Amino acid sequence: MMSDSGSPVVVGVDGSGSALEAARWAAREATRLAVPVRLVHSYTGIGHPGRQLTHDQLREHGELRLRAACTAVRESAPGVTVEKVLREGDPRVVLLDESRRAALVVLGSRGLSGVSRLIMGSAGLTLAVHARCPVVVVRSPGYDRGPVVVGVDGWPACAAAVRFAFTEAARFGAGLTAVRTWHNPGVAGPMAVHEEERAQLIRQLSPLAREFPQVPVEHVVLRGRPGRTLLEFGRHARMLVVGTRGRTGFAGLLLGSTSQAVVQQGTCPVAVVRSEDSDDRTEPAATTPAGAAAPV
Repeated sequence: MMSDSGSPVVVGVDGSGSALEAARWAAREATRLAVPVRLVHSYTGIGHPGRQLTHDQLREHGELRLRAACTAVRESAPGVTVEKVLREGDPRVVLLDESRRAALVVLGSRGLSGVSRLIMGSAGLTLAVHARCPVVVVRSPGYDRGPVVVGVDGWPACAAAVRFAFTEAARFGAGLTAVRTWHNPGVAGPMAVHEEERAQLIRQLSPLAREFPQVPVEHVVLRGRPGRTLLEFGRHARMLVVGTRGRTGFAGLLLGSTSQAVVQQGTCPVAVVRSEDSDDRTEPAATTPAGAAAPV
């Protein structure tokens, strides 16, 4: 059955092996959602370092990259509908615009044309913070086993990320591990803080646990650094989910420039889910019209 919206899974395509891996992962996810895969390549007049390409050459390169990604999708999910889109413009702006009509936006972690660096570098969360759908960064094929791990660091700021994690766990037929960290005991002793944090975590997740009774839930509360703690749990997870707002800023810790070297060691896809209370006032404006998509 199609999903309620039928919104596609969008993949940022740049010709790299990492983007092809992202396309394969997206194909499997689109099959589970029963929606199309929308392969999107964007280009600018800057061209390649050291040599200037004409507009026609840039488009030709883009078409070749889209065809390669289409082949990867067909190999992973032969029955899925594929759309190919070639657009001119900054990849952050193009993918932000695409996110308005997407179920997910999927990216590789290392790109030839710098798509992932633009997303994960000093401008780090431009897309993830403002995207109208979850953004998934695929670093490797990941596991077909293990739980979905979600960082819970502030309520209700992370509520959208937690709901997404429950939904993905139900879709995968997997368990969910909810992770909360703390590091400042305040006036109470560490044990009292730990017990209060755990009780609060269980209380906050209980409505969703009742809504998804088929998903086993593990509540984990640890004293330590949130970024490193989540990455450690993510090493054996099928997906790691973070929000964009919260007390400790899990998403910034995982995708920001200060921890970029650490995050490259991750082994599972990382989903960044825009917090429901995120402010739209600084959202970049889309400057290029949407490209026409043709099923292939």
